[in-house]
Amino acid sequence: MIPHMTYQQYRAARRLVHQCCNYDEGNCLALSGWDTCVCVQSVSYSLLCRWFRAAVLPQDASLCAALLYCNQMKPCAICGRSFLPKSNRAKYCPDCASQERRRKTRDRVRRHRAEM
Repeated sequence: MIPHMTYQQYRAARRLVHQCCNYDEGNCLALSGWDTCVCVQSVSYSLLCRWFRAAVLPQDASLCAALLYCNQMKPCAICGRSFLPKSNRAKYCPDCASQERRRKTRDRVRRHRAEM
């Protein structure tokens, strides 16, 4: 199944296309051979290029997760943004996880000090 992008995802992918090693002034060196061939990833709203999927897209982790792992995404319990969990127990995105860990540690230490 080939994922389809929204306009914002398409614009982010277009920015990444320029970092591809096969991209040369709008043309794809891997496809062109002897004549010029337009880079399919720069004009399409779907992920068609295997090289782009494997080598270039992982540079933007959020875009990669949104496009390739959309069935495995979970919403964060605090901010509501979607994230790719590293385990089946994850409830928070990486940004909120550190804040929640600090809050729980603060509450635990506060309870401990109150007992003394």
